[in-house]
Amino acid sequence: MVDNADVVLDAVVDAIVTIDAAGQILTVNRAALQMFGYTESQIMGQPLVVLMPEPYRSAHEAYVERYMAGGDAGIIGIGRELVAQRKDGSTFPIYLAVSEIQAEDGVYFVGIIRDLSEQKHAQDILLEQRDHLAQVGRLSTMGEMTASIAHEINQPLTAISMYAQACIRLLERPQPNSDKVLEAVRKLNDQSLRAGAVIERIQRFVQNAGGQREVVDLNALLLDLQHLVVGDARLHGVELVYDMTPRNPMVFCDPVQIQQVGLNLIRNAIDAMYEIECINGREIKVISTVLEDGGQPCAQVLVVDCGPGVAVEDAPMIFSAFHTTKSDGMGMGLSICRSIIEEHGGELSFRNNEGAGACFYFQIPLGHQDE
Repeated sequence: MVDNADVVLDAVVDAIVTIDAAGQILTVNRAALQMFGYTESQIMGQPLVVLMPEPYRSAHEAYVERYMAGGDAGIIGIGRELVAQRKDGSTFPIYLAVSEIQAEDGVYFVGIIRDLSEQKHAQDILLEQRDHLAQVGRLSTMGEMTASIAHEINQPLTAISMYAQACIRLLERPQPNSDKVLEAVRKLNDQSLRAGAVIERIQRFVQNAGGQREVVDLNALLLDLQHLVVGDARLHGVELVYDMTPRNPMVFCDPVQIQQVGLNLIRNAIDAMYEIECINGREIKVISTVLEDGGQPCAQVLVVDCGPGVAVEDAPMIFSAFHTTKSDGMGMGLSICRSIIEEHGGELSFRNNEGAGACFYFQIPLGHQDE
């Protein structure tokens, strides 16, 4: 057995710092010195907050003062993530756990500090890979929708051509009717804006780089999405019915990624119904609601179809990567969708309807960036 406590502390890979009730550093182990770049003589007797940048420095001082004044535990006994500061002024993420020690000569605190730099770096890489995968999924979706997109663009382009020819014929007359020419030009302009809007939505959908979150109205996101998917629904003889909650749920999210989830669920519903030739009906319901029963209020989106439902043998693997029930599917759509929703602090699931079809739904917390 080792008797020297200092030797044991120096063998620990995490930084260990002991402070008194005034917040001054009493002892540090070797890992703490290496982590923060100080020598023992430089750090001993210094306030613990020298290891923290603002605003964590002021917050920590307030925690200790409140605890000593009234016993409010604050961070005592509870680990939390924050940012630390080295001697050279550089900062890095840490996990700090503080415990109290009652001794005959007073109260002391022991802080165990773990450097999270590598963990955070790995998380950043993982998120970046998820964003790239989500963008690949969007490109794949647009590729699958080529026929319907071409149809949606060809309609206004054909109208533009017709109105342009009408303008030419009207202007070639000996006495052109300016009112009719003006009306035709206005209609031509309307159709050009319509075509441009379709192209702009497609560009916005596929070019999004991910991670661009903002506070948005979830209802507006879903209603804007119908401009992308209506052509696909029409091509397959399916009708989309929107039932939006009047509460206009505001969520902090990446709008394009949430639209990607909605579009994927709707297209899966269309494919499922088309596969059985819509024998159970042609209606797909897109519903938004607000859930407030227990916990944090959430916005919920449901896509209810009239397809064959999810087979019992497919249910356990339905959200797994590379699992697909489609003959030409990659099996990545629902897996990407679940990653997106979970990254937004929500969940994605499904249930079979009592009659025909299935209901896929997701929920994400209501709220704003600063909450």
